[in-house]
Amino acid sequence: MLSLIKTSTSSLTITDSHRLLREKQISPTELVSLYIEQIEKVEPEVRAWVRVEKEQAMERAKKLEDTMHQLDELPPLFAIPYAAKDIIYTKGMPTEGGSKVNKGFVPDRDAKVIQTLCDSGAILLGKTTTTEFANWGGPPETRNPWNLNHTPGGSSSGSAAAVAARMALMSLGTQTAGSLSRPAAYNGLTVLKATYGRVSKTGVIPASWSLDHVGAFTRTVEDTVLVYNEISGPDPEDPCTWTLPKQVLHTQEKRDYTIGVVINEYFQATDSEIRRSVEDAIKQFEGMGFKITYLDMPKSLEAANAAQHIVMKSETAHYHTDEFIKDASRFGVYLQEFIREGLQIKANDYLKAQRIRTLFRQEMSEMFNEVDLLLTPATPTPAPEGILATGSPAFNLPFTNAGVPTLTIPVGYTKTKNLPMGIQLIAAPMEEQKLIDAGYLFQKETDWHLKTPEIV
Repeated sequence: MLSLIKTSTSSLTITDSHRLLREKQISPTELVSLYIEQIEKVEPEVRAWVRVEKEQAMERAKKLEDTMHQLDELPPLFAIPYAAKDIIYTKGMPTEGGSKVNKGFVPDRDAKVIQTLCDSGAILLGKTTTTEFANWGGPPETRNPWNLNHTPGGSSSGSAAAVAARMALMSLGTQTAGSLSRPAAYNGLTVLKATYGRVSKTGVIPASWSLDHVGAFTRTVEDTVLVYNEISGPDPEDPCTWTLPKQVLHTQEKRDYTIGVVINEYFQATDSEIRRSVEDAIKQFEGMGFKITYLDMPKSLEAANAAQHIVMKSETAHYHTDEFIKDASRFGVYLQEFIREGLQIKANDYLKAQRIRTLFRQEMSEMFNEVDLLLTPATPTPAPEGILATGSPAFNLPFTNAGVPTLTIPVGYTKTKNLPMGIQLIAAPMEEQKLIDAGYLFQKETDWHLKTPEIV
């Protein structure tokens, strides 16, 4: 089949791949082979993977191929090759979380999100790198495909790099502060961090259970919708999950939204090139018919940021306490200190932090009485040079803290090093559809999301 078309992973999206499969211009085994070949080509330089299960992926592709004729209609993610961050349980496949503590651990069950993707026909290629237990320390050796001397961000380092380097059509990651939004911006990708509770966390090693979000890196908003509609929804094992309608790509364009550009000093400390790209994006939205206004963040922002750190340290420490007491030396130096600090936080301080978060969520919700969406830079700078740190999550943290949905999309590339730059759009809780409407229209009018790293 593959000989009938000219294609490569550099140009494919999930939407493209689904069409090719549906039209029988490519088979599941041929599609998986394309991505295995791409992994073999660029992985030695990018180092995005913990493990690649080539034989397992090809066996699954062959089984799906044998059943295709029985289906009246192919599911949207049928035979789509994907990756998963190595804190997400995969039955029969190690889930080590980038830590010696979990060395050799093989779950006896899949995470809910993995099982859902399996049921949809998606094909897991393997596991991708993460900072230790998705925390803020111990970055892996993963490189940014746009410039190998720069970080891809974290903690979902490998998940973002794998998609940016076209080694997978999509990949699962998580966010506790900025670990979806920041790597997406650094790697020229699209990611939806949904409302807290829209995607199940069952079977995902927690960094901080009241802050954690699961999401997926893709190239386009159109692809994001396909993935999000599969992985979101209720889970009896995760009481935080919600039952809500699926999202759609509106054929009748939605241009009547008011976008509030955040002018708080917090978001003014940005690199000059990012600032110009954000300003250009604002003009683009305005030119498309969106109403633009300007507003400030809630006064409780600083206190809420401090509260987030208290909550995250406390919940991280609680989860790892038993293993930490057994042998603290198995944890990385950074995480050791993080856990020690978390263990010293008093219950009263933790509860006070959660009350501050509640107040901040309320104040954030009130902002959407004036606007439909907020807009900020996705990061203060492009991806920093070096791989010893994963960059600042400062611009993402408040919206993760509040549990509101955000959509990160690319809006340009730096002139000297060709590093991606992104914006994040923010909506009220459960208003993912507004993000999709605005982001989809923006990507119909621009081509930043279609750019490809030279390494590909």
